Amino acid sequence: MRKSTSLLQQDGKLPFVPLEEEFIMGVSKYGIKVSTSDQYDVLHRHALYLIIRMVCYDDGLGAGKSLLALKTTDASYEECSLWVYQCNSLEQAQAICKVLATAFDSVLTSEKS
Repeated sequence: MRKSTSLLQQDGKLPFVPLEEEFIMGVSKYGIKVSTSDQYDVLHRHALYLIIRMVCYDDGLGAGKSLLALKTTDASYEECSLWVYQCNSLEQAQAICKVLATAFDSVLTSEKS
């Protein structure tokens, strides 16, 4: 997924759309909600069952930017989307990935019970 992201960026097919302000990413057993810092507006929702993969990594350009890449599919499993979020640090990106992994584990464990 990291290689795909880099290739898309190089080809100009993954546009960089910076937000004017920071956002909040909430992770729950239902998925991920990205909202404005005042939590007034929801920018994106990613349902847990539609998330295929999530990775965090350094952008590799020497700028020290930590990225969180999220691959999702639509409800019919016909198309995929790639979402890339910039985090304040690699530790923050890793913490989000860890919470998402816990959410997946929690749902899978409750389904087995």
